[in-house]
Amino acid sequence: MHDPRLSHEPYDPDEPYLAGHADEPFEQCFAPPRDSSAASSGPVPPCPKCQSTRVDARNLARKTGGAIGAIAGTTSGIAFALSGAETGATVGLLAGPAGAVCGAIAGAVIAGLIGGAAGCATGSVFGEIVDEKVLDNFHCHACDHTFSRSKPSA
Repeated sequence: MHDPRLSHEPYDPDEPYLAGHADEPFEQCFAPPRDSSAASSGPVPPCPKCQSTRVDARNLARKTGGAIGAIAGTTSGIAFALSGAETGATVGLLAGPAGAVCGAIAGAVIAGLIGGAAGCATGSVFGEIVDEKVLDNFHCHACDHTFSRSKPSA
């Protein structure tokens, strides 16, 4: 790392980012590299209309399914909170009456969190399937076209 206090030459704050990339031209439409795990399965395909690689996965059903699943899971978790509160109160009873109250509250909160996490995961998986099989999941930023992944021919 370059320390500007040790040298008389001007310090460029972008130097660590430009190291090794001086020969590459600067692109006006720079987009950071995509995380390949964010796409459904495999790399994002180019646009079938304009062949641009400026394509992103929309994942609308995955996001919606995750949100609905989290709400449904939290609701069912709250329904099971009575048993969680009862268990927490039993464990907290070892610390006295205050421990029983704190244990009951903690048991109810943990039951709601576990239900919400399970519902969100389940909703996301179902949403990913809907994105992959039903919806036009990809959006081209060059021509504004939406499309789905082409199915391999048998």
